[in-house]
Amino acid sequence: MTNAVSYDATQHDVEAVTVFQKNSAEITRRIKVSLKDGQNDVEVTNLPTCLDQNSIRVDGIGNAIIFDVIYHPPPVVKNKALDEALVDLNTRRAKLNAELNIVKRQSEVLTDYSKTLSGKDTTSEQLDTFLNVYSTKQSKFDEEQTRLEELIKKIDEEVAEITKKFNADKESIKMRGVKITVIVLGEGDGDAELSLTYVVSNAWWTPQYDLRAAIAQTEKEKSSVNLHYRASISQSTGEDWSNVALRLSTASPLQGTTIPTLHPYWIGEQRMRKSASKSMSINPLSSVASGISGAANSLSLAKKASYRSATIDDGSETIGSAPKFMSIRETITTEGAVSATFSIPGQSTIPSDKQTSAQTHKVSIAEIELTSVDLEWITVPKDIPSTFLQCKVKNTSKFVLLPGHANVFMNNSFVAKSWVQHVSPQESFTCSLGVDPAVRVTYHPQNKKVRTVGSMLTSKTAYSTFEQRISVKNTRLAPIRRLVIKEQVPNSSDSRIKITLLEPKELHGQTGAKQIREGVLAQWVRRHPDDKNEEEPGCEAAQGLIEWVCEVGPAAIVDVTLAWEVTSPAGLNWTRM
Repeated sequence: MTNAVSYDATQHDVEAVTVFQKNSAEITRRIKVSLKDGQNDVEVTNLPTCLDQNSIRVDGIGNAIIFDVIYHPPPVVKNKALDEALVDLNTRRAKLNAELNIVKRQSEVLTDYSKTLSGKDTTSEQLDTFLNVYSTKQSKFDEEQTRLEELIKKIDEEVAEITKKFNADKESIKMRGVKITVIVLGEGDGDAELSLTYVVSNAWWTPQYDLRAAIAQTEKEKSSVNLHYRASISQSTGEDWSNVALRLSTASPLQGTTIPTLHPYWIGEQRMRKSASKSMSINPLSSVASGISGAANSLSLAKKASYRSATIDDGSETIGSAPKFMSIRETITTEGAVSATFSIPGQSTIPSDKQTSAQTHKVSIAEIELTSVDLEWITVPKDIPSTFLQCKVKNTSKFVLLPGHANVFMNNSFVAKSWVQHVSPQESFTCSLGVDPAVRVTYHPQNKKVRTVGSMLTSKTAYSTFEQRISVKNTRLAPIRRLVIKEQVPNSSDSRIKITLLEPKELHGQTGAKQIREGVLAQWVRRHPDDKNEEEPGCEAAQGLIEWVCEVGPAAIVDVTLAWEVTSPAGLNWTRM
């Protein structure tokens, strides 16, 4: 004889959760069951509807054998009793509403008749008689109208209550409508413990950072950077995670495992076609869920349980899986060949939110004191007369820094938002710290001089000379070891127009960095070929990009000057393109 027992998943808390970045989480919960000798059908109800049926695994401890696991999909939401109750209530409401309309019409007829009476056509006796009749009738009409309206109101309240219950049942099934049945063969009566593991969607996490920089204010102080590494978690799975062992993983458990195949392709002479060729699209790798099966064996302290896969006649699907025992709290961070996992110390609580209004819940991964801080101040005053501070630091921690937004605080004040790229342990990275108000930039008005050389017998040539001066003041009592000032001279797209660099004269026709004066270097820079936003030192003066690298002492000012000359035929009007 089969012993059927049912357990509500909502009454058995989740024990451990591993949240992945790509919209999924692995849930582990333990359920203590009482088994009888022979076959036991252990039914677990109210599991999340977003559960992936191919991910179910069951193992446990006890003197029994797991024979099978059956997955039951969420039922179709129907409630015949509620539907019949709503039909009856709506019928009664319609009858009451018809009676109410009749009473209202009778009251209106009486009122309209009273308006036709005239004092000169009516005796006082007739008027008294009518007023008595009017008072009696109108009073009855008012009482009847009030009674009918109260009855209709009660019916409306009943309809609202039934509808609310129906919607609650519908929402409950929508969020927690999955059921599984674990068939266990007990070897005698006794207690056992089942460990149920499955993957759900509607859950993810993203890295976030608080980067706090303390910039030295005097020569004796030392600048430092602290990075608070956090995870922002969102989940609307339908079940709360209360006091769970939480892990965060960068793995993609449902990513395709099929290796692509390369096929030969050919090249030949290109020929003109009347119509444009259609572009080819490549289908992404399909998600492949791993099939798991195994022979059933004893559920004991010395043996691990598994169960075989099968198909049953009623259409329900049976899932097979091998057990998996994981250490959760032994390490804080684990980096594998293709992924990293962070174990959050202590217990975490992440409630489920509605899918339409998912909220984020933050947990702390680590607080990292970054060393080897190299600071660099950069200004492009032609566009923005401000100085930006960026730092280059080394990740000396054992944590992998994943790409994510960073809130930047400088000397305990929020200054900007930045971005942290993927950074492995012992790898250096650069992060912007926003505008530094302590370093002031003055972009002086540009000086322009024009002169024409030539005579009536020779062609005339116009010379336009431009001079741009830039001043940067360090208001701190600590020196700036590296200040980069970026400027540019124009490039000519016309062979008749020639550009000549006048200042800094050390760069005219030269390559590499040149000493302008003590503490000031100048060099041509070029765009990095792989990144339009990156620049690197070079000799491609045709691009017209120049930078000065300066040292600025405490409360000191540095001045640099850029001058160039435009030579063109007189009368040729040129402009910036």
